[in-house]
Amino acid sequence: MEFRWVISKGDLKLYRNFVEGHKRHPFVRERIDRNLKHIDVAISKDRFWRALVGCLLTTQQRSGPGSRVARFLGTDDPVLDLNYCLNATSLPKTVEEALSKNGLRRAERIAEEIDHAVTWLKQNGWPSVESQLDLISSHTSAKKERFVARFLQARFKGIGPKQSRNLIQWMGLSKYEIPLDSRIIKVLRDLQFPVPLSAIALADEDYYCFIEDGIQLLMAKIGVYPCVFDACAFASFETNA
Repeated sequence: MEFRWVISKGDLKLYRNFVEGHKRHPFVRERIDRNLKHIDVAISKDRFWRALVGCLLTTQQRSGPGSRVARFLGTDDPVLDLNYCLNATSLPKTVEEALSKNGLRRAERIAEEIDHAVTWLKQNGWPSVESQLDLISSHTSAKKERFVARFLQARFKGIGPKQSRNLIQWMGLSKYEIPLDSRIIKVLRDLQFPVPLSAIALADEDYYCFIEDGIQLLMAKIGVYPCVFDACAFASFETNA
């Protein structure tokens, strides 16, 4: 069985108009500065850890401006400090209490995931993660980004297809692989994307990559990086609010 993406001029017009309508939004300009121009982008333990915790927190709960997740990530809570977590005793309990205190959902589950991440880092060390991130730090490609995303999924509990792309995008390292969250799903449906989209189906890595291939092909045709399209999708919800 063979599947072939067929993109019409009408498809390209829809996506091009969508990007044109949102590309001047501050969030989109910020994404361009970070992910395309690499302004204020650096690979460090602290940035990676904050992004990792952020990705775990944003699973199944709101993460936009003003949300409890956003407010928590803007604090100096010890949970966001990797050195603290590496040396903490009773880490799961500490994390669960901190998240519950800040009104965050799934506190017990996330505490287990953070503890698992700390244990893995203690055993394998930061260099193993850093070497992967270095692969996409300057000369990236869709193939390299997908490879790194799969590495992160294999090593860190709670990091699935969406979260792994969110992590590298959050750090400013990706251009092609994007997190397919509820916002993107809605926008793709509105733009008449031809393939069924659901959170359940996208939990499968192979299906996820299949959808990413279609998005990347579309964006290449209109000369837009997928990470910019992703930012436009985010901006569209503020514009239409």
